[in-house]
Amino acid sequence: MSDAPGQQPWQNPQNPQNPQNPQQPHQQQPYQQQPHQQQPYPGPGGYSDPLKGTNPGVSTSTPFIWVLVLLPLVQLIGLAFWDIPDYLERTATITPGVYQSPFTPGYLAYMGIGLLVYALTVVFAWLDHRALVARGIVKPFPWPWAFLTVVYVIGRSVVVKRRTGGGLAPLWLFVAVYLITIVVAFSVFISAFAEFVQTIPSLPTSP
Repeated sequence: MSDAPGQQPWQNPQNPQNPQNPQQPHQQQPYQQQPHQQQPYPGPGGYSDPLKGTNPGVSTSTPFIWVLVLLPLVQLIGLAFWDIPDYLERTATITPGVYQSPFTPGYLAYMGIGLLVYALTVVFAWLDHRALVARGIVKPFPWPWAFLTVVYVIGRSVVVKRRTGGGLAPLWLFVAVYLITIVVAFSVFISAFAEFVQTIPSLPTSP
């Protein structure tokens, strides 16, 4: 054997492989930092709109949205044709052999105006959506939501606000018109019901 004194048989003096040898350099792989992609800051509920600010400064005021937000006032016109106390008397009167239909011309006019307002709401929502697309607004609020009446105006205002930074004026006007409609209609019905209560003692009833 030609091993040097004090040298173990498995050690090669020309290629030492002892992991405990302090003279053996320790090679480390350089640390490579992965690139970090900045994510958009999420809004309320963790939702982030990737299309936010895509149309800054674009005007979203169309003639169709203004007509749409004023349409609820048209339905109040139908109250002028409908004799509500007479309608209540006809529905409460019970006379043997006599039938008084509550569907008077005034009642039918009120219902007809209501259906017309509903149809016009859908039509003007479609026209407004088409006008927004023509102005370059990216993915405006879908017009079929107009079948749920108040949903379109609210959704449309939120979307154009995100896209352009403005366009909330129709929403505030719609809220004011809607509140006026509710207050006026409620007042008319309460007044009509109070008038009907005064005529209850004189209503004919079945024996």
